[in-house]
Amino acid sequence: MKMKELEHVSGLGRETIRYYIREGLLPEPERPKRNVAVYTDAHVKRLNLIKRLQAERHLPLSLIKSLVMSEAENPVTGFEAFIGLENRLGPLLSEGRAFGARPLAEVLADVPISLEEARVLEASGVLMIERKEGGEFLNQRNARLLELIGKARVAGYTPEASYTVDIYGIYAEMMQVLAHHAVAQFYRNLGTRVDYEQAANMAAEGVNIINEMMQHMFVERIIHEVERVTATGTLEDGEE
Repeated sequence: MKMKELEHVSGLGRETIRYYIREGLLPEPERPKRNVAVYTDAHVKRLNLIKRLQAERHLPLSLIKSLVMSEAENPVTGFEAFIGLENRLGPLLSEGRAFGARPLAEVLADVPISLEEARVLEASGVLMIERKEGGEFLNQRNARLLELIGKARVAGYTPEASYTVDIYGIYAEMMQVLAHHAVAQFYRNLGTRVDYEQAANMAAEGVNIINEMMQHMFVERIIHEVERVTATGTLEDGEE
């Protein structure tokens, strides 16, 4: 189709379409001749996606560009339908607590952890600190993470016993791998089968189920590992 037809089916003017092409949000058209540009259904689909992300998710063009480019390079079924799912999922997983941010300094005042240690936890991917006008903040999940690390310290897992905060980095690495796998599988399996609201509810329930499964699996493996050490008298790598 030509530009005039693309304007008609998309409801957008040619200047807007050309701007999207210049900014990389829309692919270049085919040009069989020097002054001829041919647009396809892929252009219509992309323009409809951009319009929907702006109207329904209120996303800025800079973020939309990142999303559509990611989708073009690594297509995942259901990507378009579930854009912005995190905005619905977060409150569903707040477990009845206020889904708001607390100042980092306020949380640190209640736990035996220093600001420098919080920076180490952030650098290793354990802690996610939100920076916005007014300072640094933690959502309720990250605030609870600091509380739990402080609780572990009170229980005896202290730097003097070689339990410095950087040891938690390995858990963040493993969580990232699991999260990446879980989200990709969710989008591929359910992207064309459920609507946005159902997806949010299923995702929240799935996270709660997996959390409990992981808790039980971890406890089982801790017990079996302790049994193995007792039976063999060795730690990892044959260390006595």
